Amino acid sequence: MRFLRFSEKHVEQFEKLSVGRVSSFTELFVRLQLLEFDEHYRKVREHPLTIWVSYLVACPLKWFYTMKYPEIARATFRGCFVLGKLAHLGLQQLAKLYAEELGFRQVEIEKDVEKRINVDLNDLPRIVRLSGRIDILATDEDDEKIVVEIKTARSDAYLPHEHHVQQLRIYMNLANASKGVLLYITPDRVAEYTYTNPASDEELQKLVATFLRFEGPRYEWECTYCQFSSICPRKKTNQAKR
Repeated sequence: MRFLRFSEKHVEQFEKLSVGRVSSFTELFVRLQLLEFDEHYRKVREHPLTIWVSYLVACPLKWFYTMKYPEIARATFRGCFVLGKLAHLGLQQLAKLYAEELGFRQVEIEKDVEKRINVDLNDLPRIVRLSGRIDILATDEDDEKIVVEIKTARSDAYLPHEHHVQQLRIYMNLANASKGVLLYITPDRVAEYTYTNPASDEELQKLVATFLRFEGPRYEWECTYCQFSSICPRKKTNQAKR
């Protein structure tokens, strides 16, 4: 059933990257991922005292190896990238199209947020900048901010994932939002989880300190999906996929 049509003006809302001439959709997807990686890697290198939220909730060693061996990270391509990208683009446009019906007065997509974090430890930088990009930042009719994070998964097992909840709560802190929604799109179901407890500044300080000490992996299952596991001395072996 067709429940909406995107007009030309709606299509123009998508951000277009300059990929050059491509011969297929497959090449387009690969080019887009390479461009996005290059842009993100450039930002990370230009701001050494900035920690991105997506890295903060994952194994710090993955960030370390990405900086040391960007060729490995850049060369990794999976179909889940395409699924995730399409889910984000579609749901972000749905939020804009149906903002009033959802009770939103304003909708911002790909919203950049940041905050300075004091780390009171002798062997670490005292101030770092925590930065991230929120999938959807909405403002309701009472002027309350709502963070919406979009996630895709292979199944609905173990939902919601701890690191996704943590990421959402961090974004709630950075955006000064009173509500957060974790929206999962899986082959089995669509699931929404609502949270009203942003991460505290103290939580952020502890996470940043752990990150700067390269204490990882954070979860035993991370190594299964990590492109650097074959060179990492801290790899956890024989862990079931999630």
